[in-house]
Amino acid sequence: MAMADSRRQRIITLCGLYVAQGVPWGFMLITLPSYLAFEYKDQFGVDEIGKLKAIILIPWSFKLIWAPLMDTYTFRPMGRRRPWIIGAELMMAVSLLGFIGLGDPSEKLQLILFMYFLHNCFASLQDVCTDALAVDILLPEEHGQMNGMMWGSKLVGKGIGAWGLAVVLDIGGLEACVAVQVGLLLLIMLIPMFILERQGEKRLPWSAGQASEITAAIVRKPTEIFRAYLRAFSLTTTLIFVLFTLAKLIGSGVNETITNTLCTQELSPRWTPVEFSRVTGLYAFPSIMIGAVLGGMMADRFGRRTILIFGFGGYALVALIFAACPGMWNERWFTTSYVLLYETLGAIGSVGFLSMAMRISWTTAAATVFTTYMTLSNVSHVVGNWLAGPVLKMLTFSKYGDSATLVSYELTFWFVGLVTFPPLLLLFFVKQDEVREARETLAAETEAVA
Repeated sequence: MAMADSRRQRIITLCGLYVAQGVPWGFMLITLPSYLAFEYKDQFGVDEIGKLKAIILIPWSFKLIWAPLMDTYTFRPMGRRRPWIIGAELMMAVSLLGFIGLGDPSEKLQLILFMYFLHNCFASLQDVCTDALAVDILLPEEHGQMNGMMWGSKLVGKGIGAWGLAVVLDIGGLEACVAVQVGLLLLIMLIPMFILERQGEKRLPWSAGQASEITAAIVRKPTEIFRAYLRAFSLTTTLIFVLFTLAKLIGSGVNETITNTLCTQELSPRWTPVEFSRVTGLYAFPSIMIGAVLGGMMADRFGRRTILIFGFGGYALVALIFAACPGMWNERWFTTSYVLLYETLGAIGSVGFLSMAMRISWTTAAATVFTTYMTLSNVSHVVGNWLAGPVLKMLTFSKYGDSATLVSYELTFWFVGLVTFPPLLLLFFVKQDEVREARETLAAETEAVA
C-alpha cells in the first residue's frame, strides 16, 4: 500500500494522524485540568490551571524550527515524512508514561508541567510532519475536502480525549486514562508504519526497498528563502496582520482558563470533571463543526475580513453578556449555552483567520510565512493562558468580602470581552489587493529573469 497511489490510503493516514493529535490535546487541555481543579481546589487555582494550559501551546511555537530540520534531515528510503512521523508518534506515547505512578498530583505540579511540555514538543513535531506529508501527497483537487476532513478528525480526537477519557478517569483513575491514551497512540502509529508514502520504499529501516526519485526534493539556498521571507513581510498588510495575530487570542486564552475553574470550583453545584468535559468535548463538537462549515461558506460569500469580525467580535460580545449576568451562572443551561456559543464563534473566527492567512502568504517562502502566522497565533493563546491568573488577582478586591471571588470572575469576563474587540480594528488595514499586486510584480520579475 502507498499513499501516493491511493486516495483511500491518504485519507486513512492523514485522518488517523490528526485523531492522534486530538486525543492528548483534549485530555491535557480539558480533562486533566478539570479533574485537578475539582479534586484539588486549594492546590490548583486559576494560576496553576493557566500554566497547564499555556505549557501545552508553548512547544507549538517550535514549528518554525521543526520545519527546516525535517526538510533537511530524513531517512529517504522510508520516505520524506514517515520516519519523522513514526518517531514523533512513538515519543508522544512514551512521554505520557510519566503520568503512571505519579501519586498525588497536587504535589507534582512542576513534574506535570514538564511532562506537558515534553509531550507537546513531539505533538507539534508530528503536526508539522503530517502537514508536510499532506502537501507532498495530496492532489490539488483534494486540498479543500481533505483539510476539512483532517480538521474534523482532530476534533473527533479532542472529543475522545475530553469526554471519553473523562469517563475513563472517573471510573479507573489517572493511570487507566493514560494507559488508554498510550494504547490509542501506538495503535494509530501502525498506520504510517504499514502504509508507505510511495511504492518501492522501505517499510522499516531493515526492510527491502529504496528511496523514490520523487523524494529527492528541490533544495534552495537558505539565503534565498530568507530573502523571500523578508520580502513577504515588507508589506503593510502582512505586518499589520502579524500584530492582529499576536493579539487576537489573548482574551480567548484567559476565557478558557477561568471558565474551567469557575465551573469546577465556584459554581453551586460545582460541575464535575465529567460534566465539564461532556459539554466542551461532546456537546460542543456538532456546534463547532457547524460553525466551521458555515464560516467557510460565509467567508467565500461575504469575505474573510467579515467572517473574522463576525467570529471574534461575536466571541467578545457573548463574553460581555456572560459578564453582565453573574446571577445566571448557577443556571446550568445558561453557562452551558455560553460555552457552546464561544466555542462555535471561535471556530468561525478561526476559519476566517486560516483563510486570510493563506490568502496573504506570498513569495516563494509562502509556506514558511503561513507557518509564522500559525506560530504567532499559538503565542497569543499562550499569553492569554498565562495572564488568566494575574488578571483575576488584579481584579480581586477585598472590600467585596465573601463575594470577592465571584466579582473578580465577573470583572475578568469583562476583560475578556473588551480585550478582544480592539485587534479587530486592525483588520480594516489588511488589504488583500496589496498582496495581489505584490504577487503580480514578483511574477513579472521572475519572468523577466527567466
